[in-house]
Amino acid sequence: MGKKDTATREYIKDENVFADIFNYYAFGGRRVIEAQSLEEMDTSALLTVFGKDGGEEAVQRYRDALKKAVLMIGEEAAYVVLALEAQTHIDYGMPIRTFLYDGLQYDRQAKVIKAAHIADGDKPGNDEFVSGLYKEDRILPVITVVVYFGSKPWDGATRLSDLYKCKSEVIINLAPDYKMNLIEPARMTDEDFDKFTTQMGKVLKFIKVSSDMDEMEKLMMTDNAYKNLDRQAARVIRECTNVKLKLDTRKKVVNVCKAWEDKARVSKEEGIREGAILSAIDTCRDLGVSESEIFTRIVAKYNLTESEAQEYMTKKSA
Repeated sequence: MGKKDTATREYIKDENVFADIFNYYAFGGRRVIEAQSLEEMDTSALLTVFGKDGGEEAVQRYRDALKKAVLMIGEEAAYVVLALEAQTHIDYGMPIRTFLYDGLQYDRQAKVIKAAHIADGDKPGNDEFVSGLYKEDRILPVITVVVYFGSKPWDGATRLSDLYKCKSEVIINLAPDYKMNLIEPARMTDEDFDKFTTQMGKVLKFIKVSSDMDEMEKLMMTDNAYKNLDRQAARVIRECTNVKLKLDTRKKVVNVCKAWEDKARVSKEEGIREGAILSAIDTCRDLGVSESEIFTRIVAKYNLTESEAQEYMTKKSA
């Protein structure tokens, strides 16, 4: 598992962040789900498949974050299973993955119910024997939200039917469909980011504007929250963008604004230096200096490696 995946998955597992994500996505930011009401669940699931030789093979899958919750919808208490999947890149088969994960969770619930009936000594009838479920048995809804930690828009499928090769409306209406719940920074507005109560909104907003220098400068100049960003939130920013932050494990907060200003200053200095090197190459060529002599001069004057010097020479020849 790469650093990006580790940072994002550890971040969304935090109870406060987990609840905040679902409150934003499902309830427009209202605090319907409380962090203290979440119950940790086993993220692993087993699937038995049949190999080419007809033999059974167990395949294990792991969810990024899985918790049980009790929601008060009006006066009714709704028991649900909530899951989060963190994506640091676009997965064009994501609807299939989440569909499978949710199906495995429903299968696990059914097996738990069946095991309880056996433990209680219940005697199934003919209709109850195969699945082990009784007529009055019920399972909990499973709701999965995919959080995409990339700056570009998600251009993959968001429904199972988007992946069907057949486009016949008759066939599609008969085949099962599955809607993927997706959070993607590129399509979020400032109002959306403000609906978060944790710093998750700040992380997603930073990711959205991270490839636009003008927007980044505006954000760093106007939002003081980035001067005191939680270390775990800063870690996600560091791994998912090109802003390299120094994280001191002894400190709980990080000044992201300063880190960005330092990076911008270095980038500016590097731009000035590159301009000087390219200008020197142009001047030497205008004076009729040989290519080999130009190469030698810029290596010595600007302390370049041979590969760096060759890159500059090639860039001016393009």
